[in-house]
Amino acid sequence: MLPLRSMAKLVTLCVALALSSAALAQSYPSKPIRFIVPDGPGSVSDLRARQLGAKLSEQMRQPVVIDNRSGGSFIIGAEAAAKSPADGYTIFLGSIVTHSLNPLLFKSLPYRPNEDFVPVTLLSAGPMILVASPSVPATNLRQLIDLSKAKPNQLGYGVVGLGSPGHLVMEQIKRETGAKFLMVPYKSSGTYIQDLMGGHLPVTLSYWSIVGPAVNSGKLRALAVAAPHRLEAAPDVPTFADAGVPGIEGYGWQGIFVPAGTSPVLVARLQIEIASAINSPEIRGQMIDSGADPGGNTPEQFAAMIRADQAKWRRLAGQVDLAKQ
Repeated sequence: MLPLRSMAKLVTLCVALALSSAALAQSYPSKPIRFIVPDGPGSVSDLRARQLGAKLSEQMRQPVVIDNRSGGSFIIGAEAAAKSPADGYTIFLGSIVTHSLNPLLFKSLPYRPNEDFVPVTLLSAGPMILVASPSVPATNLRQLIDLSKAKPNQLGYGVVGLGSPGHLVMEQIKRETGAKFLMVPYKSSGTYIQDLMGGHLPVTLSYWSIVGPAVNSGKLRALAVAAPHRLEAAPDVPTFADAGVPGIEGYGWQGIFVPAGTSPVLVARLQIEIASAINSPEIRGQMIDSGADPGGNTPEQFAAMIRADQAKWRRLAGQVDLAKQ
């Protein structure tokens, strides 16, 4: 048992820390917050960040300034965020790319996904959709698989690089079904979507926020959703399980992080504010319409989700010999 004098000092210290934390929470934020987005203006990530930033500015009564740091597989933005002061005035739009895939694709990174960041909350998550050009004579998943077997390696699928979600999930589909699709690498998703609509590329996996408008206009055909449930935005599109191929799930996600060392008091405050913004009718409705599930979970729940996601993609990547692709 501690001596009375030591006990008194400990109590005094705890009281001082509690008062300091309370004062910090009450005074925050007292200046603009920088929101680092590792993608360019006009991208899906940028548009979602600007929508969230505007709502946060309204709630927190301080400007939220978007800082686009695009390029290098989101590495440039992630490095800038990781090296920013841990004072609560820098938040970062991390994703499946920055935290789950880049560690698999690069031998070394200028940031450490799990050590240099503190998860705040999930922003949104959405499954991939298998879509086909209307020029492909297949109106459902089974017909597409049979067609690929009849014409082995003649049906190409577009991906943005080796080890991307579309690549790894499509390789899983091939293993599970015996389909014979051929990977066709592109520099951007916009390019292969144009080739799909033009009939120059047969199939691909992408997100509803990207392909939804083309599907709704009849320029693309949606065949299956890589999720355990159908999308609210596209209830007529079956899941892979509905279409006879269970076990195919491929989600992309985005979330909010702060640099490691940020006060837990500020992390908690940010989580409350961001979750409130996500669940506002305008933002929540826009996310659902774009095929995404709104986030807003706790930092602990988000951290657990990231660990599970990293393990999943490590497993899928281990089943694909990237050197032979």
